[in-house]
Amino acid sequence: MDQLAALRLFIHIARTKSISAAGRALGLSTTTASKRLQDLEAVLDVRLVDRTTRQLALTEAGERLLARSAPMLDELQSAFAEARELKDAPSGTLRITARRSFGLMHVAPALPAFRKAYPEIVIDLALTEETELAPGRGIDLAIRLGAPADKSVVSHQLTSANRQLCASPSYLARAGTPSLPTDVSGHNCLTYRRAAEPATWIFRKGRKEVSVDVSGSLQVNSGEVLRAAAVAGMGLVLLPDWMVSRDLADGRLRRCVEGYQAFPPLYRAPIYAVHRRGEIPAKISVFVDYLKETMAATGIIRKTGIMTPAFPD
Repeated sequence: MDQLAALRLFIHIARTKSISAAGRALGLSTTTASKRLQDLEAVLDVRLVDRTTRQLALTEAGERLLARSAPMLDELQSAFAEARELKDAPSGTLRITARRSFGLMHVAPALPAFRKAYPEIVIDLALTEETELAPGRGIDLAIRLGAPADKSVVSHQLTSANRQLCASPSYLARAGTPSLPTDVSGHNCLTYRRAAEPATWIFRKGRKEVSVDVSGSLQVNSGEVLRAAAVAGMGLVLLPDWMVSRDLADGRLRRCVEGYQAFPPLYRAPIYAVHRRGEIPAKISVFVDYLKETMAATGIIRKTGIMTPAFPD
């Protein structure tokens, strides 16, 4: 016997003073409602309702059960309703983990306007240099490099995969502008590296690829540090469009070795927003849509549709 359903029926009987009326309210026949009440009394081994041909009245045990259970059941139904609202209405805490550079440059600046549009959503944002980010274990949304192969998640592309080889005008005036991949090895190359990663940049033109070993005065696991160093004139950098597009447009950086696609071997995928598959709470869907709109406004990725990555992950 479903005791919760039986208790709900009992409360309806107590409030309507009618087994048939309570049954109709719950979509049950009078016979079925009466049988379920009898089953509940049998489980509790106590009579809850005195029945006569003219009236129905609660016993002392019935009165006590009603007094204790009705408020709890009402509270439980309210809790269920609130849980459903979290799916249907944009509210609650949205827990996000994101790549540090992208989070600083594009997620954090979008938050004030997003919170103004959705004041019932609280943002819990964690930034990291880790690459294997995934939703789950308390994380609603992972903003990561590349789309995971896991079929239990959905990935939304936020950026292109394009990288730009660039340097400041002051550096190029001092060291010259490389025009071919082979020229790059003679320059001070500022590289994004973690332990044991190769200092190699790959250049592609058509079907031809050239790998160039590079070296320089700065190796760091922070894209924003590389960008700042390049703007300050330290050397060449190979960074994503979404990180340097404004600097290129404003003249703080200039492209080098044009006509080639360039990328580091381990960092050549777009940025994706990833969440679990299935029924998606409104707080996740509205944030993903808002972030896609924000990135489309920058011109880094088209507003509609998903851009095809320039390179495989």
